[in-house]
Amino acid sequence: MAENNLILVCKDKQIAEDFCRILTATGKIDRDGIEVWEEKTWDAKRKTGPYKTRMLFVGDIRDTESLGCFIDIRYERWGICYGVNPRYAVITSDTIYVKDNARYNAFMTDFNDAVMPVLYPSADQGGSDAVISDTQPSSGSKVNSGKAAKVIGTVGLAVATGGASLAAQKIIDDTKTLADKNLKLCLFGVWHFANNCLEEFLAD
Repeated sequence: MAENNLILVCKDKQIAEDFCRILTATGKIDRDGIEVWEEKTWDAKRKTGPYKTRMLFVGDIRDTESLGCFIDIRYERWGICYGVNPRYAVITSDTIYVKDNARYNAFMTDFNDAVMPVLYPSADQGGSDAVISDTQPSSGSKVNSGKAAKVIGTVGLAVATGGASLAAQKIIDDTKTLADKNLKLCLFGVWHFANNCLEEFLAD
């Protein structure tokens, strides 16, 4: 196995595989060169550094806010922002910038043109954004714990009262929509980073 030259840190390994497919599709890195860490792994190891291997953080990863002071911002669009320094690259997203349908549809045009052929090279896109719209909230959405507690409480009330709560279902649907948008933003951010900065970032 080749020596790893990139540590990819994201919320969980399920979504990491799509990030890896995008990174390796550029031909600038092999899959054997990528080590995937879930957020909990980063949380456990972050105090034992420094690491000689370069690290790419994707999404809302705990305790990475301070890195923003030491990176050179290379891209800001659609609520996606990424930057680099000699050791770290950070890709973040904020769904507020694609909140209205016009902006979201414009973003999806770019997403379908750029990312979908990488993830689903044999699929007939047809301009649809429904291919990965079933993404679960584990995608690293920035839904805070208070809202999560509200969801659980409302759903619990609906179960306790023996009836389906439309309000609870709307909260769940809204949370899923935000998670789906956030994942798509992150996927596009990884694609843009991979095609514009990855080679430079990995260079000795």
